[in-house]
Amino acid sequence: MAYDAALEALLDQTTRSWRGVRKKKMFGGVVYMSRGNICIGIWQDHLILRAGAAAGALIARDGRFRPFDVTGHAMKGWAMLSPGGWQDAGLRREAIEKARSFCRTLPDKV
Repeated sequence: MAYDAALEALLDQTTRSWRGVRKKKMFGGVVYMSRGNICIGIWQDHLILRAGAAAGALIARDGRFRPFDVTGHAMKGWAMLSPGGWQDAGLRREAIEKARSFCRTLPDKV
């Protein structure tokens, strides 16, 4: 399954004003890297979020989130948001901001 082009357009628009963001094809989808660290991305029709401890809180709070698990092993600190979730603009913005805030705490990889 290809990744969702509508979600890509939304993320392109969202990240347009971010300093140092780089878009890269990965996981069979697209990721948006901040200072060399993956921050958000797309896998099939899901929004991927690297949000540290906030990922677990999002998953526990809202059933539209689930652990980022595409290999049979969930990645700690990562979450996926279903289309029914990322199409909710307020929830999408909140989740992306949690990911962006977490990624700001990571050391630069560039």
